[in-house]
Amino acid sequence: MSGAIAVLRREFSAALDAPSAWVATATFAVALRRCSSSRAIRSATCNQPGLWEGRVASLHVVFAWLPPMYAILAPALTMGSWAEERRAGTEELLLAWPIRTFDVVLGKFLSAWALLLVVTLVAIAPAVVVVANLGPLDLGTVLGGAIGTALLGAACVAVGLLVSSATREQLVAFLVSALVLAGLWSVSLFIRVIPASFAEWAYLLSPQAHFVDSAARGVFALADVVYFGTLSGLALLVTWRTVEARRRG
Repeated sequence: MSGAIAVLRREFSAALDAPSAWVATATFAVALRRCSSSRAIRSATCNQPGLWEGRVASLHVVFAWLPPMYAILAPALTMGSWAEERRAGTEELLLAWPIRTFDVVLGKFLSAWALLLVVTLVAIAPAVVVVANLGPLDLGTVLGGAIGTALLGAACVAVGLLVSSATREQLVAFLVSALVLAGLWSVSLFIRVIPASFAEWAYLLSPQAHFVDSAARGVFALADVVYFGTLSGLALLVTWRTVEARRRG
């Protein structure tokens, strides 16, 4: 575990020193504020007005915008994690450290996850203050949304790292992981045109079912933990196998 912590510190410090992290934070904060304040969520299963349209002291619409925005933010934060290491030739030096491959994978994951949560906190904090001034804020609902956000972020980061580990080009890693995450989120938008026998399964594969329609509303279920935990675990496992194969090769 000490190896993973060492990689975590290395990666997180490097991320904070990179201008791209600050640009991503500012862009994400502005985009989330604009979308949640003035744009409604409309899908086959969720109809949520914008923050000001609803005139309700709730963060649901803010949380509901996170899946599509994480489809951009997570790839932006993870695209260079492995791809840049391979392109620059520093992956061999990193893997030459006397630590296990899984510790390196875990350290990179924890670093990207922590960075994504910090960016999210910076972006959501102003909305929390505004909503709290509109009326009594249900702390239980906020806590459920926060836990769900952490799990959603973990899954998105894990997928981004998996794609990054399979390529040398940051742009390719960004585009592919963004398409995968956007595809998962958009499944719920096409439920009405999917045959009924597949619609329920398709819905359960989307973050819509396990975040927007549950945790974002403050309703947290074990199925949500299983979904995001399984997605994160499988992505990290494949990443580990991919990097381990290169290390032994």
